[in-house]
Formats: sequence, C-alpha cells, structure tokens
Amino acid sequence: MRALVDRHQADLYYSLQLLFEDRLGVELFTPIGHEWWDAGIWNFGRGTWPDDRLAAQYLNVAGFEEGWIFDGHHPERPIFGITLEQARDVTWDYVIATVQDNQAGFRRFAYEVGAKYVLQVGNTGQQIDWSLDPLALVSSEVPIAGRGILYHQEFEAETTFRFRDLPADARAIRSFVNCFPSIPCYASFEEARRLLPDFTFGVHGIDGPDGNIAPVSGIADLMAASGWGWHDKIHGDGFGHVIHNWAAIGRPLIGHAAHYRGLMAEGFWEDGVTCIDLDRYSVSDATRLVAEITADRQRHAEMSREIRRRFDRIDFGAEADSIRAFLG
Repeated sequence: MRALVDRHQADLYYSLQLLFEDRLGVELFTPIGHEWWDAGIWNFGRGTWPDDRLAAQYLNVAGFEEGWIFDGHHPERPIFGITLEQARDVTWDYVIATVQDNQAGFRRFAYEVGAKYVLQVGNTGQQIDWSLDPLALVSSEVPIAGRGILYHQEFEAETTFRFRDLPADARAIRSFVNCFPSIPCYASFEEARRLLPDFTFGVHGIDGPDGNIAPVSGIADLMAASGWGWHDKIHGDGFGHVIHNWAAIGRPLIGHAAHYRGLMAEGFWEDGVTCIDLDRYSVSDATRLVAEITADRQRHAEMSREIRRRFDRIDFGAEADSIRAFLG
C-alpha cells in the first residue's frame, strides 16, 4: 500500500511515518518537482505570497538523486520523494494533505488516481473544506463536521523522549517555543530570568537567541538537563509536539494554563501538580514558588513523574488500530 503526503513540518511528517509505515504498513512518498505546483495540485502559499517561494523550498528536488533524502531533525529516517510524472504511473491507496492550501488540489489528484482523500489536521484554527468529504485525521481542537477521527501525533516517547529523572542540578528553565521573543508571553520569561539569577535560562527554536536545535535527540537531551519547561503561547497549540515532549521527558511546565483550555495539551496543566500556572500568580510569586519546589527534591520529582503519568494515558497503538478501521 502507498500514500502520497505533503511535507511542511519535520515532526508531523515523522509522526506520519510512524503511523502509516510502522503501524499501518503503508509506504509514504512526498511530492518533489515544480510540476506539482504548475499543475495546481500542490498549492502551499499560493495567494499568500506573491511568488512560489514555498514550492521552491518544499518541492526542491536537490538531494533526491537517489529518490530519498534525510531530514536534519530525524536523520535516521529516509524521506522518499516522487515527481508528478512518476506519481501518475503509481497505484495510490491514500492521498494526504496536511496544509489547508493543498486540500482542493490533493482531493482532485486523489480522484484522478482512484485513491482515498485524507486530510491531516494538526494546526490550531486550521480551516477544513468539509465539502471535499475528506477522511480527516484530527490532532487539534478543530471541530469534526464530517468523517473524522481524533488522535495524537506519535513520537519516540520510549527512546528519544523517554522519561528521565531530574538532573543533579535542576535549576535550569528552558523554552523551545518557536519565535518566542516575538510573543507577548516572553515578557514574563524575561522577568523571571531577572528574578532567578541562580537559575540557567535558555530559549531555543526558530528565532530563539540560544539557537534552533537539531536533531530532535539534542532537544530531548536539553529538556532532560532542565528542571522546568517554560511553554507559553497566547495562541496555544494545535497538537503541540514540544509540550508533549516536555510531558514525556517528565518536566513540569511554567506558563498560562488558560492558553491551552480546550486544546489537546489541556491535561498537562494542573497548578502545583504538573505545572506553575501563571494565570494564578504574579511572576514574582511564581518564581518564588519555582525556587521553593526546586529546592524540595521530592516534591519536584513527584511533579515530574505526574506529568509523565498523564502523558502515558495516550495509547498510540490503540489509536493506530482505530485509524486503520476508519480508513478502511
């Protein structure tokens, strides 16, 4: 069995490899070559940008000379590319769009090749054209108004992001929120840095002053070397790989729980149990609490274990079985 899927976010694509290839036995391929754009099938960014910059980025055939590349975030796993000409000579079982711009084009291609049209919905506020009658795999808060199933995006929670005990010195607070310095929540982080001079602070990810980390094993190691994960996004998350990574590693969170109300990561936010909820405290009071808990090794460790217990409620295998039945 084969599936064609667009590619725009490394952890999402890897999660689809774990789901389709490892659990469902379906080979994954991603479009390469500008012809997908020219044919109006792959349309990511069309109408948003005045040019084809995203097509030039994601459909670039460079590196695919052998038919595959390795992504820098998951260098152990090959990504197989396919041109439009090649794709029209292949039997497809599923055609999967993961960005809303590709919905109509991928639905049309699925119809042309006799495949089932699938839409992966993983972004907060993602717009779904239910008139296209997708088989929707939903890993965000977006309401299901047609044929759809709710699931979590899988990652390596027993190996790379396995639970780890607190480091000997747990006075480290790190964030992996992309573009964090541009988000209003960043002001609280900077105030906390000033109020906790004995702690180490780090901001990673896109535009993070401490650098974007790759591969993901490097992210996991830095999380494990931390005592706390500062995860604060006023716009929330769709699925939220980073916040689920923190929970899997077993690090309590700092941030505004209200930003995650009704979202997939809501269960990770219980003040004093799995997190410090900035909706309940001033930054000054929150930092005093962080210092107090960090000094109480037993209490800190129990928060660490509890957030991992909540993560363990996710059953990726059972969800994959449900998806297998759903896709037919």
